[in-house]
Order: sequence, then C-alpha cells, then structure tokens
Amino acid sequence: MISGYPLLWTLTVPWSDIDMLQHVNNVAYIRWIETIRCEYFTRVTGEPINGPRGMILAQLDFTYERQLRYHERVTVGCKVTHIGNKSFEMAHEIWSVPNDYRAAFGRTVLVAYDFTHGHSIRVPDEWRSAVAAFEAGQPQTYE
Repeated sequence: MISGYPLLWTLTVPWSDIDMLQHVNNVAYIRWIETIRCEYFTRVTGEPINGPRGMILAQLDFTYERQLRYHERVTVGCKVTHIGNKSFEMAHEIWSVPNDYRAAFGRTVLVAYDFTHGHSIRVPDEWRSAVAAFEAGQPQTYE
C-alpha cells in the first residue's frame, strides 16, 4: 500500500470520472493530484491557494499503470521531493484500496509565483521550513 507520503486522500471514484470504456478517465487522475496538491499547499503554508502568492504548474509527468473503476476506493498521496530556488518538485501516487496496487504515479514541477505582480519569486524561507516540518511529521489525511 502507499507509504512515505505525508498527505493522503482517500475517495470513492464518482460516476463522473468514468469514461465510455468503463474505467476512470486519464484526466480524473490529474484532477485528483491537483486537488491534493492545492490542499497540501494551503495546509502547509497557511496561505490560500488563490492568494497573492502561490504556485503555478510548470511540468507534469504521469504514468498510468492499471485501471480504476466506478465506485472503487482509491488513495492519492503527494509529497515534496525537491526544493530549488524558485521551484519545487512533488511526487504523486494513486493506489487502489481494495486491490492493493498502484494505479498511477508521477511528478509535478511547481514554480513559486507572485500573482499580484505577475512573475515568479524565490521560494519563501517560511515555505521551506513549513514543508520540511510537514514532511518529517506523521502522515495526515485529507477528507
């Protein structure tokens, strides 16, 4: 089962995420990791995701390994794996709870951004400290 992720979200696959092939559409996986990424940011930094400074997605690399189906329980995890000067990298996994297998995994690169002035910024020191403390703590769940 998924481990090593400080934030986990378990959900039941809704009907709206199913495509005509009767499995979860690839876009749903991305929506799930975006949802938990936003929760991570708000929870860790204490700032709203739509506040004056935040992060923007610069790169997304995602691998689909197995299908997920309607009403299946899945767990989504995210963690920060690297912090640079203006960006940081997150790892993501999606697991099937009843089948105990990884269905997909990937990484995102995010850039710290000043939305008021419209440009990238250095990752604030308080974000760095908050991420380090969160990553070292006990895993939390997102409901």
